[in-house]
Amino acid sequence: MGVRTITGTAVLLAVALLAQALRLFVPIPNTVSMFLIGTIVGLAMVMATWRYGTTSGLIIAWVTPVVAFMQGMLPFMPFIPIVGLGSSVFVLLAYVMKGRNSILAAMICALGKAAVLYGGFTILFMGIHIGGPIRTAILFSMGWPQLVTGVLAVLFAALIDRRVG
Repeated sequence: MGVRTITGTAVLLAVALLAQALRLFVPIPNTVSMFLIGTIVGLAMVMATWRYGTTSGLIIAWVTPVVAFMQGMLPFMPFIPIVGLGSSVFVLLAYVMKGRNSILAAMICALGKAAVLYGGFTILFMGIHIGGPIRTAILFSMGWPQLVTGVLAVLFAALIDRRVG
């Protein structure tokens, strides 16, 4: 990895982590927080992937759930690998879809990520008993909100990529 790649990845990781830290400093309602922060983190992953390669995107995909766990946003450690895998699928699909129709890319990336997240948590909950309200909230947040944040992240990344060149 060259200096440009390391620096670019570090800057985009910092953007993602600052977005995650917003909920600690600014009183944002959970729903707004989920959509705003999820979109910014996804945007950072896609931009890192498109500009610096899959390794850069994957770094952000795996560091952000660890930090979310440390912030208390992911309440249990077994959630980290599921979120990391979902984000990894998002990154890899973004890499494959780069340069293609933005709307199609956004839908494919978001569907892939949401499917892995929802499926992963559903399987986890078959083996680990998590209380009803927590389970319901987690499965909700791993469902259609992931589609929205994933689509927005890819569309914003495509817009920025075209503008910055």
